[in-house]
Amino acid sequence: MKNLKDQLAGIAALVAAIVAIGGGFVKYGEITTKLAEIESRSTTDYSAQIAVLEEKVEALGIEHGHTKILVNEKEIELLKVQIEEIKVSTSNPLSQ
Repeated sequence: MKNLKDQLAGIAALVAAIVAIGGGFVKYGEITTKLAEIESRSTTDYSAQIAVLEEKVEALGIEHGHTKILVNEKEIELLKVQIEEIKVSTSNPLSQ
């Protein structure tokens, strides 16, 4: 009886090892297929996509160029107000 259990355990271990090795080969096949697919893609596809993206970025810069001007104008106004505050605080002898 003990001999039969040992043989069954050995067979189960052998089947598990074969399944594990088979799974490894399947995964290897998937990886090589994916690599072949990536290698077959042409770089011109990417070049075309990059060109389209560059055009879109340029269009955004042209459409929203006025925003940068408005931000700069507000910053200048803020700086002028801060300069006036500094002038007032330095001219007041009681503030020191």
